[in-house]
Amino acid sequence: MLAVVFLFTMNLLYLYTFWKGDINKHADTLENLWVVPLESDAIYFGESSNFTTVDGDIREVRISELVDEKLPNLSVATVDNAGLHARTYLSLLKNKPVEMDLKFVVITMNYRSFGANWRYAPFENYLSKLDVMIEPGIPILNKFLISLKQYDYKSEEARTKEMMDAWRNEKFNIPEFDYNNVVEWDSAMAWKTWINENLNLTEENIPLACHYVKNYAIAIDTLKNERIQDFNAIIELGKRDGYAVVLNLLAENTEEAQKLVGKELIYLMEKNRELLVNYYTRRGITVVDNFYNVSDSCFRDRDWPTEHYNFVGREIIAENIKKTIIENELHN
Repeated sequence: MLAVVFLFTMNLLYLYTFWKGDINKHADTLENLWVVPLESDAIYFGESSNFTTVDGDIREVRISELVDEKLPNLSVATVDNAGLHARTYLSLLKNKPVEMDLKFVVITMNYRSFGANWRYAPFENYLSKLDVMIEPGIPILNKFLISLKQYDYKSEEARTKEMMDAWRNEKFNIPEFDYNNVVEWDSAMAWKTWINENLNLTEENIPLACHYVKNYAIAIDTLKNERIQDFNAIIELGKRDGYAVVLNLLAENTEEAQKLVGKELIYLMEKNRELLVNYYTRRGITVVDNFYNVSDSCFRDRDWPTEHYNFVGREIIAENIKKTIIENELHN
């Protein structure tokens, strides 16, 4: 009994002294949730696609802010940060104030986040630490656990090995194609296998073509992929707490993917897009399918495949979210 009282007292002291500073240091994304007004009708959860702009943009405004503008009868708040994925959104939602009565949440679904290049990135150390730091319960114990690195902490070498193992062992099947894993396909691209038959390939853009292979050549396994498990957990949390979940499948630069890598990569991307849309719509979940809706000219980055759009691209994403919300009567 004395130990329980001591723990309670120390936890209370920690909350009033160091906790907010530790959140700022180890899990600052939670601070974005703290400033969401309690009377908000919805929250848009996103990563850098939400706030990245382009020099000379018509308007430097977030996708989430555009959604809020387009739904004038609703208050749509924003929680975002760079590099986030579904597991982080899940951790944040667990911290939603109980008095906040949301109609729905919009959850960014980034195709690349299902791939090994993101699942096993070194940044996972920070996101895993964030998960433990903000886990509902006893904050001082959470801080004690992360001080002991009792989260999914791994060296960069270990993360790289996980990534390479996945690229080698997570097979995919493309009709009449010689390669069934990322390592072999990426190596063939790097060795200029297609440079003479694809007029769009040059010495300069082969590295970009390789990035497309590494980021988009995915075979999503709904039973094993970590992101599927995270999205499923978000949906269950929404059911428990009484708000709808809207999955915003982001647009990818399929035009550039087709040009640099070819129809084989588009076949695989489309197969996964269809899988994701069908998997969740069959479960009664609202999916905003933006996958093909943004043209190549709207993408900002030209040395790495991203979901960073100019204002025109962000406007397209926001408009499709608005239409979907109205069509599904989530605005009422």
